[in-house]
Amino acid sequence: MNDQPSHRTDKTYSFGLYRFLIVSTLSAIAALLGHQLLPEKTLQLLPYYIHDSYVFYDGQAGGATRANWQSQQDLSFFCDAPSVSNNSYCGASLKVKPPEAAKDYADYRTATFSLRYSGPNERLRVKLHAYVPPQNPESANEILTGLDYIVAKQTLDEQFTIPVNAWHVSDPDLYSGEHGAVQLDVVFDIVPPLQTGQHALQVSQITLRGDWLPVTYWYGVVGVVWLMFNIVFLGKLLKVQQARIMNDANRLSQLTHFSSHLKEESEHYKTLSSHDPLTGALNRSGFAQEFRHLFPDNRLKMNSALLVIDLDHFKQVNDTHGHDVGDKVLQCCAETLFKNVRLNDRLVRWGGEEFILLCVDTSLQQAQLIAEKIRAMIEEMKIDAEQQSLSVTASIGVAVSHHLEDFDGLFQRADKALYSAKELGRNCVVLADNT
Repeated sequence: MNDQPSHRTDKTYSFGLYRFLIVSTLSAIAALLGHQLLPEKTLQLLPYYIHDSYVFYDGQAGGATRANWQSQQDLSFFCDAPSVSNNSYCGASLKVKPPEAAKDYADYRTATFSLRYSGPNERLRVKLHAYVPPQNPESANEILTGLDYIVAKQTLDEQFTIPVNAWHVSDPDLYSGEHGAVQLDVVFDIVPPLQTGQHALQVSQITLRGDWLPVTYWYGVVGVVWLMFNIVFLGKLLKVQQARIMNDANRLSQLTHFSSHLKEESEHYKTLSSHDPLTGALNRSGFAQEFRHLFPDNRLKMNSALLVIDLDHFKQVNDTHGHDVGDKVLQCCAETLFKNVRLNDRLVRWGGEEFILLCVDTSLQQAQLIAEKIRAMIEEMKIDAEQQSLSVTASIGVAVSHHLEDFDGLFQRADKALYSAKELGRNCVVLADNT
């Protein structure tokens, strides 16, 4: 009945599961925050992946501006604008062709540039174009306009960074994946209107930066792993709860069985305390309880009959045949008496071979008939004893209560009638004097 160790084990296991949940949740939060600590994915375009470079200016179309490389290797060029118009321009274009492994530009979030500019203009422009091979070999190369950024002159003294993650927003296939651009065109020019004077620009760094694992992918992986851990946790917790329910059900069943057993034992001992174990009739203690229940004020009502029944020569039966036979005779007599007991009657083994039968709501004439029937039935009994048939008789004294008479008075009158029956030769019924 003691399941405390099992309960302690369940509690320890449940605590371990909840600790597992807390640890997995904290680990997931740490993993989400830890994305910022992952090393960046970088691609340094200068000077390694410059496929081609050229300068452009309006003088090529008949304008006054002239431009040329100061050092094409160092990507340094100048523009001379002695006179300008609304159509004046100058700049340089760098064609970048990184290796196949780095072609997926959509993996990069920012581009960092290092520029040196001297001249009268206050703003420069950086353009990022994608070159896609033409579908028709006879057509011109298709240069698709990408992203444009305006940079203030005062920010050019040190590195500046611009976001390029809009590449995969405007056109997911243009800068990434199997069908993406095979060449990136980086254009530097001066934001119109072009100012009169000398302009000089040098490009010393172009570096793309991104994540080895995109943050959305990282969050998704962490979320899926955390969800799997929680599914395992819920499965384990459900298993623990089912085991606990089964354990509680078993304990409840054991307690119910134990309670029923105790109740049966209690009823058994209660019966033993109030009934004669040999005959099943009430004993004196049990009769006292019943009498108080029937007559709370300890006073009998009118027409309560009492029969005092004594087996004749019972001592000779014990002496001749032994107590086992004597017990059998008592049991047979009790069975005969129970056959004549009504629901409200009380049969009591008063002591030894003597029984009393209390019959409520019974007149003297009715009591006499009952007594005669009992006497005749006992006389007709045949009891097997040592391979022979044994017969017994009974003498009965009968008395009917007066109004508010107590039990002692009724018993004395019935007992006196019993002695009269004995004196008359036994095996007879004698009615008590009712005066």
